[in-house]
Amino acid sequence: MGTTLLPGGAGKYVLGIEPACPRCQEPLTAPHMLLHCPNHKAQRDHLEAALHSHGLVFNLTNVLDPKGAARGPVLSALAKYLLDCQITDKI
Repeated sequence: MGTTLLPGGAGKYVLGIEPACPRCQEPLTAPHMLLHCPNHKAQRDHLEAALHSHGLVFNLTNVLDPKGAARGPVLSALAKYLLDCQITDKI
């Protein structure tokens, strides 16, 4: 997916940015925030269900760039996930 300005990436290069997830201390990267952070498991279930209902595997590519008919529902579920997790200030 490339380089992002999330703290897990930018924190390596910019002083004053904490690169760790404040909840679990893992690097605060897109895969961590969207797929792995244990503190967002309950909110992630809806996002994962949206992917699975369209026959897609739950991975970063499908979350960020779903194809075909899945695009609208998955991106809507992603927006809901980001809002529910209150992490929009991190992106």
